Amino acid sequence: MTRPKPQENLIAFGALPPHVNTLLQQGVACHRSDPARARALFRHAIEISPASLPAYRCLLKLQNLEREFDAALATALDGLNEAAHQNRLGPDWRTWTPADVGEGARRTSAQRALLSFLKATAFIELRRDNTEISRRIVAQLQLLDPEDGVGHSVIAALLDGNDDEGAETD
Repeated sequence: MTRPKPQENLIAFGALPPHVNTLLQQGVACHRSDPARARALFRHAIEISPASLPAYRCLLKLQNLEREFDAALATALDGLNEAAHQNRLGPDWRTWTPADVGEGARRTSAQRALLSFLKATAFIELRRDNTEISRRIVAQLQLLDPEDGVGHSVIAALLDGNDDEGAETD
């Protein structure tokens, strides 16, 4: 009797086309040893499946890790726009309401992604020394996500100087 080979270190990205999942898994596997290859894999995944929100998140996390904050901001905004589209919302996050993003555990994956990309945008703007923009985004996140499901309190603490500015978040 042969046993199937265990698949080690796979990330559960949710429902994705298999070929997109493969690209993301390959990118995650090499992101530390070969960031350029990982970047290309993540970009290719976005190119062939722009509705696959985890692809934006993977690229964004890599760009953040590599301290490519301008590129990370562009990726976060692209992911945010796609998540807004999937949630049938306009692109201006300042107009979103709590009803638009659902509530806690009842949120869809697209609603969670929307909040996650908004949080990422706040973090990147903070890293780019745009603290006022970051504060406005965090204030909106506090309204949209009062239970702090995406962890916007970490950025609020950074803004208030209550934490180490080098802390890693997405």
